Amino acid sequence: MDSQNVTEFGSFLSKLSPESVDTILQDVEYVYISNGKDPRLAGVGTLMAVPLPIIVAQKPGSMVVADPDISEYLPQESSISNKNRMQMNSYDVTQGSPLKMQEYADLSDIESPVAFQVNKEHFFKTSLTKLGIPFNKTKVVASLYSLASDGKSWPPILIFSDGKDRKHTSCLMLSREEQCLKSTVIKVSCPEPKNVHFPKIHNMKTVEKQMKYKARYDMMGKLLQEIISNEQDFAGSLVVEIKWSKPICTAVLQSPPLESQAHILAQVMSGDERSTAHGFYRELEMLRSFVNGLETGEILWLADEGNTPILEQLKMLIERLKLGDAAKTEKEPPQNEMSEVLGLDTLSFDRRKDLDFTDHLWNILIQCTSYSELEEALKYVFAVLSNGEFYPMVHRKNNTVIAQLVREACAGKLRMPNLAGGIYAIQLLAEIGLEKLRQDYVHAFLSTELVVLGNIESFVQTEEPLSQRLASLEKLHHVIEMSVMLGMFLKLSMQTLNSVAIQMLKYYENNSVNEKHLFDFPVPTSQIKSMIENCAPCLWQMEFSKPVQNATETTKIVLAEENPFPHVGWSSASENVPETGSEDFRDRLYYVIRLEDRVSVL
Repeated sequence: MDSQNVTEFGSFLSKLSPESVDTILQDVEYVYISNGKDPRLAGVGTLMAVPLPIIVAQKPGSMVVADPDISEYLPQESSISNKNRMQMNSYDVTQGSPLKMQEYADLSDIESPVAFQVNKEHFFKTSLTKLGIPFNKTKVVASLYSLASDGKSWPPILIFSDGKDRKHTSCLMLSREEQCLKSTVIKVSCPEPKNVHFPKIHNMKTVEKQMKYKARYDMMGKLLQEIISNEQDFAGSLVVEIKWSKPICTAVLQSPPLESQAHILAQVMSGDERSTAHGFYRELEMLRSFVNGLETGEILWLADEGNTPILEQLKMLIERLKLGDAAKTEKEPPQNEMSEVLGLDTLSFDRRKDLDFTDHLWNILIQCTSYSELEEALKYVFAVLSNGEFYPMVHRKNNTVIAQLVREACAGKLRMPNLAGGIYAIQLLAEIGLEKLRQDYVHAFLSTELVVLGNIESFVQTEEPLSQRLASLEKLHHVIEMSVMLGMFLKLSMQTLNSVAIQMLKYYENNSVNEKHLFDFPVPTSQIKSMIENCAPCLWQMEFSKPVQNATETTKIVLAEENPFPHVGWSSASENVPETGSEDFRDRLYYVIRLEDRVSVL
């Protein structure tokens, strides 16, 4: 099935006499869509599964995309002719045909300095606001499609309406199923003060066993961002979605029952300075620079900020080690006050106390500002070891080259390594960094009782190549960042965080780190009761259905803060609506979207 269906539809229209085709059809454009990422399908996709391929009827020229950077959102077919976008203008008296086929050239391989400056979100918002055709044209297109598709295996048609009719119709979809024609109408009511546009549930005739409800909460939404009191959003997304069928709701926005199952849909990005795991992140970034530099030859050195010279710090370290009091040479890391700012509980990590010589060495050498400074520092360390002035402690399982040199020095068999030229000093530094952070992450997981050693054992192996060991540490860090975020915003119990961590670790056994991956964590609603009680849902939905022959008629009523159909009304509930003057989440403004199926038995 391909765009030939659109041509067949046009052929059907061309057979009609000009008098039988109403002139209101002159401004309708038909587009064949086979890619679910097309932005025109986004709004409908929030309410139902969009059947593909599909024919779209829209206002002519409303989605002409000339930005090659937006090509990922457009249909991607195998041949050039299929990749070109197909447009059909309806009845044109001057041409003697109601159908005019036009092709837009594929611009995906053409660089355009102007196009790349287009704001993608603004482009789509502007384009989508022009999709709709008048409602009277919508009804005529639907009638013609039902006639033309009779007895044929055509894809469904989605007709966008401008919403200017009395019931604010945003779109109409028709599809042929077994022995029936199914129509789906979607209507949008824009927000009104005091929510007078809300539907009255008690006026609806529903069957208890058919009811379904869904509530979605954006836990990083406006209210919690006000609590954070920081201009920058937390680096991640956190949505709680709860579905239930009983008890029956008697009013919209009714809270979900505690017996229902909630799903946490979460993404987190490393590097937020307010995270209690930020100290790990800083060291991991330095380590990544050194490990990657072994292959690329490029190192991101720290800027010289006038700190105590490296050699002087090493001398102080050695003196302390001789006295058995190396800890005093270490500066205490700044305490993260996130939990106090938020007023929420979150995971905190105690500093590991059992640092050995290579751990202390790492803390100093990462402050080097050049390769020559690092080389000079290591030469000094090896010279002191060869003189037999002191014998520092290294952990038994520390198999780094520097740890082996320390053991050789204790046995009086130290062989001075050659650091001249090359990048051998970087390799030595990367080794001790990997060993220190390996121990740090093990301590972080075990000291907080987030998991047991068996859960992370495969991520802390020391026999693998440096790059693979680094990738394993990055996975462990992402698990910790997620646990911190969930503990911070949802006050999850340690038992629930344990389940979250184990689920992520199992995922990372076979997958690389992808901070855009959306994790789905099932939790009992009772676990997050206290948080959702103080947070308004960003979406609330009720659904009921009834069987008709071999098909099903479904009705959905959705309350949403954002408008999924920007061509009807405005896109955000905060626009064009007077402020309520209340901070109570119950007074927040919502769009009401109503989806209704109707089945005609043939």
